[in-house]
Amino acid sequence: MPADPAQRKLPLALAALGVVFGDIGTSPLYTFETALDAVSPISRAEVLGVASLIVWSLLLIVTLKYVFLVMRADYHKEGGVFALLALLRSKDSRSDTLKLPFYILLLLFGAALLFGDGTITPAISVLSALEGLEAVNPDFKTLVVPVTVAILLLLFSVQRLGTGRLGFVFGWVMLAWFVTIGSIGFYWIVRNPEVLVALNPLYALGVVREAGWQTLTLMGAVVLAVTGVEALYADMGHFSRKAISLAWHGVALPGLLLNYLGQASLAMERPEYFQTNNPFFLMVAQGWPTAVLVALATVATVVASQALISGVFSLTAQAQELGFIPKFLIMHTSRQERGQVYVPSTNWLLGLTCILLVLTFRSSDNLAAAYGLAVVGTMVITTLSLFLVMRRCWQWPLTRALAITVVLLAIEVPFLLSCLTKFPNGGYFPVVVACLLLTVMLTWHRGRAIILNHMRSSRGSILELASVIEAEPGSHGQIVFITSNRQPRYAAARAFEMLRRGGTLRGQVILLSLVNAMESDVDMPRCVEVNRISDKLWHVVAMHGYMQEPHALEIMARAHELSNGGIDRVGTDTFYVLGRELIVEYVGNRLARWRRALFGFLSRNVSYAPDYFHIPHEQIVEFTWMMRA
Repeated sequence: MPADPAQRKLPLALAALGVVFGDIGTSPLYTFETALDAVSPISRAEVLGVASLIVWSLLLIVTLKYVFLVMRADYHKEGGVFALLALLRSKDSRSDTLKLPFYILLLLFGAALLFGDGTITPAISVLSALEGLEAVNPDFKTLVVPVTVAILLLLFSVQRLGTGRLGFVFGWVMLAWFVTIGSIGFYWIVRNPEVLVALNPLYALGVVREAGWQTLTLMGAVVLAVTGVEALYADMGHFSRKAISLAWHGVALPGLLLNYLGQASLAMERPEYFQTNNPFFLMVAQGWPTAVLVALATVATVVASQALISGVFSLTAQAQELGFIPKFLIMHTSRQERGQVYVPSTNWLLGLTCILLVLTFRSSDNLAAAYGLAVVGTMVITTLSLFLVMRRCWQWPLTRALAITVVLLAIEVPFLLSCLTKFPNGGYFPVVVACLLLTVMLTWHRGRAIILNHMRSSRGSILELASVIEAEPGSHGQIVFITSNRQPRYAAARAFEMLRRGGTLRGQVILLSLVNAMESDVDMPRCVEVNRISDKLWHVVAMHGYMQEPHALEIMARAHELSNGGIDRVGTDTFYVLGRELIVEYVGNRLARWRRALFGFLSRNVSYAPDYFHIPHEQIVEFTWMMRA
């Protein structure tokens, strides 16, 4: 029996604390110090202005935009850029054509940017944590890179355990972190309660006005306070909106606000501290309190890598489901939350890229320029797409939707412009990765659209297929055409093509649609549906939960029962046809020559796993449709 939702909310919130808020939760380590550097010399007005700017960025961007608005735009309880895409596409019939609407292209680029950022965040997080070893002993500097590589290998090795288990362990770490930094901040606020006036947004506006030509530098520093925000939405399928909201309002937001205001108090009382490295650690007494805080910060910063890793897994699964990337093996790791997935190929590709970045750049300073641009770019794209969701899906009045969009863009566009100044010094890296991934997604989608259009236009209806099969001599044997599409026409198109090539369909033909359900498990009586087209042609729809592997033989046995013997029992003369389509000759110029080569490479390397259906190997026939399309 599934657990009561109320009983699951607290454990999910704890897990979300460890997975979702690691990146944004460790930003106090460097954000306030970096922002003050942009407005030096330090004065009371600058300190209060920077604190106000950070506080209102957290309240407007994270709380208002993501927790209250964006996370309401779920698609079957999943979030992320692809959830927005699916939501908008469901309202737009044009998106099924070869020519994609502009908003889909924009969202695809936003998703690709997050993939790019996912390669940087683990590398820079672990590197920045271990560089603290130099403060303990300068001789430890040579250990930073090899130990970072070792930790990254370990981190990516344990991903197969699933975000639920990892989140539970990481959650206690981050709970201790937020309580610690919140308590430290509260101590400094009590010492100087005047910092509470920073809650007035006029101080934020004042520091921006006074910064002048340094405004972009200031905004580029303040944006570090919210760089992990997109993970809230991308990881929503792993934990649920309510659990993430509870973790944010109950633990993460109070801890962050208290600490940032506490750092403002420290800067007003001891401005000389911010002329040194790591003033965050000067908020506690020297000696063992500092050592404990450094140790906790190191662990928390390593945990911060998890937010983007989980987000990339979710994006991969959603991209595959929407038909923008080829099929990869995807493992669901939770029966309660459909969005908790592990993608082995993505995991190790991401891990290898992170390790190569560490070996190439060798320090967090060298990677810093590449950090942030991808997430801020995705934030702006999410805001523009949210406007369409408010208008098309939620039916909000134009004035309300426009007002919210303008307020959010007024904050995010300066953030984006400030990050663009880093482009020549390393900010180009996530953009290059994003452009490569966007090319792959658009090429795969267009190639598959050409194939599906060709299959839809293939002559012959289901009834015509039935007539041909009935006219075939002989009644022994059984051929099962397997497809993941609920509509039988695609399996029927393969059957027609087999006939065209001179094959025969003697005996009984079953068009078997294996459809993935939204639940983790489904009951056998409910999951099989039988439709008789003729005595020799049947369409069987079998639903299976995302935690279940479809057993083709068991499904066919159940179909035999439901058809009252109309469908023959499976035997050694039953053969299962798994289809694959390849374009061997292109008609027209719908794909450039280099994209044809890319699509051909991707098509030939699509995941093919007959064991997934539990079919005896000697009864499997792989049918490759070499088409001219």
